Amino acid sequence: MSRYFIDERSGCIAVRDSDKTDVKYSGLHPDTQGVVRYWDGVQVTKTCPTCRHRINNGWKISDADKQAAVALCAELNKANKGDK
Repeated sequence: MSRYFIDERSGCIAVRDSDKTDVKYSGLHPDTQGVVRYWDGVQVTKTCPTCRHRINNGWKISDADKQAAVALCAELNKANKGDK
């Protein structure tokens, strides 16, 4: 298993260090133990076609943030292999 991994939730994504992650803690925030870098998603809304009321339709993580997380994770794991 790689030391660094991506933790993606419905409203956020983070690169985490498995050596510093508390497996008993289930939350994910910028200050969560083991988080190397964290990105917030954006709230997605939709409009009711009948009354035009805007409704919360969950959260979305941008493709750019996902790509940044994948790139950082790969870079950190590559560097970590060189340290051994």
